[in-house]
Amino acid sequence: MIDLIKQNKFEELKEILHHSKDLKIHTYFLQILNGDSIVAVDSETFDADKYQEEFLEGFEIYKALQTSTIDKEYLQKFLHMLVELTFKMSGFIQLMAENAMNKGLNLSHIEHIYKVDPILRDRIQELIEILKNDSDQKKAIANLAAAKARISNCIGHTIEKYQIGEDMLQFGSSYESVGETETAIRIYQGIMNDFESESVKLSSGLFPEISYTDERPESEIAIHNLAKEHFERLTGQKIEEPKRVHINESPAAKDLSENIQKEEAHYNNHEQKPVKESTKLNSTVQKSDSGFLGKIKKLFGKG
Repeated sequence: MIDLIKQNKFEELKEILHHSKDLKIHTYFLQILNGDSIVAVDSETFDADKYQEEFLEGFEIYKALQTSTIDKEYLQKFLHMLVELTFKMSGFIQLMAENAMNKGLNLSHIEHIYKVDPILRDRIQELIEILKNDSDQKKAIANLAAAKARISNCIGHTIEKYQIGEDMLQFGSSYESVGETETAIRIYQGIMNDFESESVKLSSGLFPEISYTDERPESEIAIHNLAKEHFERLTGQKIEEPKRVHINESPAAKDLSENIQKEEAHYNNHEQKPVKESTKLNSTVQKSDSGFLGKIKKLFGKG
C-alpha cells in the first residue's frame, strides 16, 4: 500500500483499500480519495482498542503521501482526520491511566488489558516536525503537542521526568503560536511548580532567608528555568527565586534543609495551618472527549 502511494498508483490503491477490512482508517482514506466528505472523528469513528494501531498506520500513510502527487485538498483532509484521531487516542490513554490510578496502579500494571506502545511519542513528534515546514499547520501542531504531552504524563513511570517537561514546554510554545497566551501561561506555571525542588515545594515560606537544598538533576533545572523565562516573558512578572544550594555543591545542604523542614512542620501543626499541595503536571490535562483548539480550553477551566 505504501509503495503504491509512493509510485502515485492511486487507482490500484483504491482497489486495495476497498477490500481492506482490518482498519477503519483505510475506509476513510478511500472516501477521501473518492472525494467524499468525512465526518468528524468521534467515539464511533474508530474502535478505541485500535486507536494506537490506527494512528501508527495513518502516520505511515501520511508520511508516504508527503512525497506523492495527491491532491493537496485530499492531503489536508487526511491530516485533519489523523490529528483528530491522535487527540482522541491520547484522551483514551488518559482515561485508562486514571482508571488504573483509582485502583492504586499505573498503566504498566494493566498491560495485559491495555498497553501503550512507547513508539507513539516518537511518531507524534515526527509528525510535528514534518508539519513545522508548513506555516499553515500551527493549529494541527498545537493539538498534536497537547496529545503528546497528555500521553507523556500518563506513562511518566516509563520515561524520564525531563522528557515530560520537554513535551510540556512544546505544548506551551505551540499554544503561544496560535494566540492562546493565557493557556500557555498556565502550562508554564504548571511546569515551574512541578519542576521546583522538593525542599522549596514543601516549604511554608516562613524563612525566606534560608537556603534550600536543590536535589534536582541539571536536566530538570533546565526545564524549570525555561518555563520560568517563558512565564516571565508572557506575564511581565519577575519571579523572586529562593536561595538554593545544590546537594552537589554542599554535602551539609541536605541535613540543613531537613532540619528546617522539621521546624516548619512543627510550626504548621502548632498553628493548625493547612499545607497547600503543589501543582502537578498530571493536573494540567483533565478528561476530555474533544480534541480541538476551541475545546481544549475546557482542560483549563476556560470553557
